[in-house]
Amino acid sequence: MSKFLSPVLCCLTILLINGLAICQNLDVATIFHNGKIFTADVRGAVVQSVAIRQDKIIATGTLDEVRKKAGKPVKLIDLMGHTMLPGLVDSHNHATGGGRSLMTAHLNDHYINGDSLAAYAKYAISTKRGLRGDVLFIQGFHSNTWKDTRMLESIFDDSSYAGRAVALKGSDGHTAWVNKTMLKRAGISAELIRSLPEADQQYFGMTSSGEPNGLISESGFSLIDKVLPSSAIKSSDALAEAVRHLNMLGITAWMDPSAGNVEDGMTNDMLLAYKDISGRHALTAHVTAVIRGDGNAPVAPQLAVVKNWKEKLANDDNVSVVGFKIFADGVMEFPTQTASMSVPYKNSGLHGSRMVDPEKFKAFAIAADKEKLLVHVHAIGDLAVTDALNAIAAARIENKNSDMPHSITHLQCVSPSDLERFSKLNVLACMQMLWATADIYTDELVKPYIDETAYAYMYPAHSIQQHGGLVCGASDWPVSSANPFEAIYIAESRRGNAGVLNEKEMMNRMDMLNAYTINAAKAILRDKSIGSIEPGKQADFVLVDRDVLTVSSQEVKNTKVQWTMFGGKIVYEIPK
Repeated sequence: MSKFLSPVLCCLTILLINGLAICQNLDVATIFHNGKIFTADVRGAVVQSVAIRQDKIIATGTLDEVRKKAGKPVKLIDLMGHTMLPGLVDSHNHATGGGRSLMTAHLNDHYINGDSLAAYAKYAISTKRGLRGDVLFIQGFHSNTWKDTRMLESIFDDSSYAGRAVALKGSDGHTAWVNKTMLKRAGISAELIRSLPEADQQYFGMTSSGEPNGLISESGFSLIDKVLPSSAIKSSDALAEAVRHLNMLGITAWMDPSAGNVEDGMTNDMLLAYKDISGRHALTAHVTAVIRGDGNAPVAPQLAVVKNWKEKLANDDNVSVVGFKIFADGVMEFPTQTASMSVPYKNSGLHGSRMVDPEKFKAFAIAADKEKLLVHVHAIGDLAVTDALNAIAAARIENKNSDMPHSITHLQCVSPSDLERFSKLNVLACMQMLWATADIYTDELVKPYIDETAYAYMYPAHSIQQHGGLVCGASDWPVSSANPFEAIYIAESRRGNAGVLNEKEMMNRMDMLNAYTINAAKAILRDKSIGSIEPGKQADFVLVDRDVLTVSSQEVKNTKVQWTMFGGKIVYEIPK
């Protein structure tokens, strides 16, 4: 048992679950009192009590105040001084992929050496967790893996893998390595690569003799996808597993930032899965989905797809489709280096991959914004961020509308001249603060290769906020952990195993709690109904095992959720 969790709290949890189960079918107001309740309202108030009736909050304040507003009958739940938060909100979470990561061979961004990898691969085959048909498919590799393709060849091009196609995919979702058997099966040869447009040739690693070495990034992996058998795991099953995991972390809402592709039309497997589990009352969360669009392609057919899905889900309170995900660039780490940078990478002299033509990007953003559809942009390099801001600025000018809270996610590097534009353009910063640390990624795979000024503005959360911008909590799960408290620790300390990354960009506790509640609720267009503990909003609460308002950064990292409530019902409780 955690030293922060008293036996009294364990008893409280049992009584609470039983008590609420009894109350659900009665018009009884339930009052939680004698707690430390962070409301995330505009005042940042901390109150002692909150009253709910069925799935809605009806009052907050002192016990006497909420008693008067709750009327009778009423049921009292004593929180015994413990801390309650609004249901946590993740503004960038690939739940379907996250659920699959819990059910398949996935390294969760942990680096392992050759011997350990060889052993894990045998495990993945023997348990079939890593098999797609006859292909060994393992995901979640740490980016440091790709520095040593000879190690990968020594394992997976060995005679023991004769005839066995192997595909290894990075945790970043942008980089992969495949063995010679898979290269042959996909028809990837030096001749084929030379026949591709020059911009696409960079997505294939080559040996000194001019042959493919198995490294593949970005759209180059589409050639592998064509011959990679589909997963046997149903998307609805993966989503159900994801919901259980996220509720366990106190998360009751998220943006799914790439729920299929506009090319899927109305046969979008991921959205059909959301519709399925929501219809079965298994979606104990609010989900706002955006569909991956193509900023270079004609926008009208893409608008039609999103609007059709928006209408199809219009009567579902728990899942909605609100717009598009656009990739402005790739990733920054060596050797992939597809993030779009204003100053070229020192080793290659290249600027990365500018995945959307800036003028077409503007036209796309204008058209989407005119239809009141959200544009959520993947931008990691500073030039990609500038392009995204320019596109949204064009939409603001053309449509004379600043209401839609378009957003940019990742924001690994931001030009100082762009910091104030987030506030001026009402662009939200959906940031993965768990990445804002000095570690192998930042210190070894990025720092030696990029401009020093760009490095000084790595994950500039505090600077964006100081210039009036809104920072929203985001995980990018399963790229990294979905645990908000781990991200809060890094946001505050910026500390990793290689030291501290840009100390001036540290965030404080209250700002990070807001980032994972009301701010993220704004990013998913649900701040009128969730994200704070206020009358009229849904009763989504999280009870935690320590006072997260005051404990140290080190202690907040280890916070455990005791129970999670969604719509007035307990959807997770810590195992007894």
